[in-house]
Amino acid sequence: MGSRISTDLGNPIWLKLLKNEAMETDLPVKEVLVRALEYYFAHRLETKVLLKASEAVFDEWQDPRDSEYDRL
Repeated sequence: MGSRISTDLGNPIWLKLLKNEAMETDLPVKEVLVRALEYYFAHRLETKVLLKASEAVFDEWQDPRDSEYDRL
């Protein structure tokens, strides 16, 4: 079951770039857009996972004895 969306990209250059990429890769515009969205969200999720993993490291830096340095 497919889902349909319709949107105004707000910039005609985006549509031109999508169409050019579709022609260069011999793919439908929809496939180019889907791949771009997959790439975008994969990197967003990766970034969120890395940020979450780094929280524990930064928690180790929360030491009340360091308050003198915090005031500098």
